[in-house]
Amino acid sequence: SSSSSSSSSSRGLWQGPSVSTSTTRTTMSALVRPQVALPKVAAAAAAAAAAAAAPETQEESPILPGAAKRPKPSSRSGALALSAAIAAEDAAERRRLEAERRREEEEAAERARKEAEAAVVLERQELIMLRLTQDQEFQQSLMQDQLKDLTSRQQALLLELETAASEVAETENSLRNAQQRLERFGENPRLQEEVSRSEARLEGLRPRCSDLEQELSEVEASIMHNSELLAAMLADEG
Repeated sequence: SSSSSSSSSSRGLWQGPSVSTSTTRTTMSALVRPQVALPKVAAAAAAAAAAAAAPETQEESPILPGAAKRPKPSSRSGALALSAAIAAEDAAERRRLEAERRREEEEAAERARKEAEAAVVLERQELIMLRLTQDQEFQQSLMQDQLKDLTSRQQALLLELETAASEVAETENSLRNAQQRLERFGENPRLQEEVSRSEARLEGLRPRCSDLEQELSEVEASIMHNSELLAAMLADEG
């Protein structure tokens, strides 16, 4: 009777429904499944968050020659800063290229100016040389003509001097003979006249011979001088 009362009291204290063994297993399985699927869900969420945090794709600006390799932005503000830096680098590179182009054009213009000036100087020098050559040719021709004239005059003087010298010798011989006859035969008007005539002739012939000899000496000196000048001219041309 006491055992019955105890059992009844125990049943009276536990008011919950009775749970079978199969029900308990089903409930435990349901609790375990969410724990197994949790890593996949977390991975998907992390991937979505990373995709949301990734910066927007921007079109890369063309890299000018000499520009440094540009890093990729890590955020939107970083992308804007990088874009501004790229634009500044591009502008600086364009300015550098433009300055280099202008410098090359200025150098080319300066070379062309110097070449033109050199061509003008060369043309003037050639003109001067041509004039000098023409003048030298004229001088040579003039010198040759003078030599011809001097040579002709030399020949004429030699002939005149020879004739005059012959007349002097002949007149001196006549005078000497007349004087000898006068000494031998005494005073004779005809012989005295012959002596006087010979003496007068010699007075004219001797100065003439002296003048011819002086002129011939001058002509021969001119011939020698002009011949040396002409030879020097011809040597310069060679």
